[in-house]
Amino acid sequence: MLLSRDRQRDRLKGLLVFRVVLVTIFLGSAVALDVRTFASVSEPRNLTLLGLIVGTYLLTIAHALALRRQTRTQRLAWAQIAGDLAVTAILALVSGGFESLFLFFFHLTTINAAIVLGRAGALVASLVTVISLGYLALITAGVLPHPILPSPFSPQPWSTLAYEVIINSVGGIMIALLAGHLAGRLGEATEELARRHVDLQELRALNEHILASLSSGLLTIAPDGRVIFINRAAEEITAWPASRVLGRSLRELFPGLASAALRSDASQNPRLEGPFTRPDGRVLHLGFSISPLRNSESDEVGKIIIFQDLSEIRKLEAQMKRSERLAAIGQLSAAIAHEIRNPLAAISGSVEMLRTDETIDQENQVLMDIVLREVDRLNALITDFLAYSQPRPLRTETRDLRALIEELLQLYCPQAERDRLSLIRDFDPAHPQMLAPIDAEALRQIVWNLLINAGDAISNLPEGERILRLELSPARLRNAPAWRFAVEDNGPGVAPELRERIFDPFFTTKETGTGLGLATNFRLAEAHEGRIAVEPPAHLKGARFELLLPALAAEDLPPTPAASSPEPAEEAS
Repeated sequence: MLLSRDRQRDRLKGLLVFRVVLVTIFLGSAVALDVRTFASVSEPRNLTLLGLIVGTYLLTIAHALALRRQTRTQRLAWAQIAGDLAVTAILALVSGGFESLFLFFFHLTTINAAIVLGRAGALVASLVTVISLGYLALITAGVLPHPILPSPFSPQPWSTLAYEVIINSVGGIMIALLAGHLAGRLGEATEELARRHVDLQELRALNEHILASLSSGLLTIAPDGRVIFINRAAEEITAWPASRVLGRSLRELFPGLASAALRSDASQNPRLEGPFTRPDGRVLHLGFSISPLRNSESDEVGKIIIFQDLSEIRKLEAQMKRSERLAAIGQLSAAIAHEIRNPLAAISGSVEMLRTDETIDQENQVLMDIVLREVDRLNALITDFLAYSQPRPLRTETRDLRALIEELLQLYCPQAERDRLSLIRDFDPAHPQMLAPIDAEALRQIVWNLLINAGDAISNLPEGERILRLELSPARLRNAPAWRFAVEDNGPGVAPELRERIFDPFFTTKETGTGLGLATNFRLAEAHEGRIAVEPPAHLKGARFELLLPALAAEDLPPTPAASSPEPAEEAS
């Protein structure tokens, strides 16, 4: 079995280390135990042994350098095995032939050949071993002269030499076959393990990508309630980073989830809902499901919690219910308003006729003036209410929302100066134009109502503390691009129990208000397919009203001239 280049390189590195250890242990111990023999370095045997030690170290260093530079590891492997066989043959020649303690190095080299070259390398190494043993036998028998030592080995009969050669040769061949087979199986097992490791890494990466791509939050908890996994969506929804969540108790981090998740019957409820407070104080409405986490033996080892942020859906549901309720109120009230207007017209006409009578004294004239004034006030109220309940059709066109608001602010600034109001403008400089399908007149009505209401909310504050903050920025509305216009003040704010009723008709907290301004704003925003809502304050401590209008789609954008320079981030009037 052919090894891959990298795997063969790793095995060659191991062979180099093995050679150094072997030479240090055996040859070094031979020198240390036979100090007298090595007293004279000039003797051929001693000089050869020392040369083998030094040469082996130098050869190992040369092979290590070549291994770092060479890309053809196959040639380098054959060279190392050939060098080891040559060193072993020379070592056997100078250390007693068949009586040498180092004769087993032939078999070690055969095993090494099987490891780095496979079965073919082992068989070649065993063949060289057989040839070397035959050469030793001829020298021992005196047939061939010794190439290094002047005196031959102790003479042995041919039968003994033949036995030694046959036994060692057969043993070497058997070791080659066995080592080659084991090396092949080891290589196959190693390659299979490497493939499984790659498959495991790919499966793990796929699993991580799937979990990271989920739009739903996912938590896994241990039986003791500790969080052991959190995906990216869960981090974004809860505003808790994984570094601060893993290993901590679910009750500590997500008490609302924990009270439901750690119940014994939690897995039997297919769907649960509840509030969740983020670290930044924002309250979300979460929908979540809980299922058991099981291991490979189907034993429960924890729980899996999958959840989504339903806050936007709940807002849309509340908006739809409010729209239906307001539509019903509008239809009923419109009919009543028409019925009231007719008697008012009769009353007004009758009083006007009475005023023409010259016999009526001054006191009665004053009383009739009061009646006419109140009739006019009721008539104006009914006119406003009919405008709310039966709004005119919108005439939308592509307009620049930013330019329209800037134009309206020029009209509002003199009033702000009279009322000693400070205006802070935070208009996104990255969007000098904010194009949207808008009815300009309706938009002016919405913005003007928001500005008037915010100014009234802070009118009782001391001068210098009456602050309005106006914000224009991009946003998302029903997963589509939108523009956000926000008006925020530092007044008393809107009480939580009033937020659900703030857009109802005839609901007002003002002493002289009609309660139709915000209701009309709600209807007009809805007609633009937008949304207006009361949100928690982001910069000041009072009320924050946000108007969201759909932005013009990129493919529908008309050619526009070059954008003007952005407005400064803050301006006071």
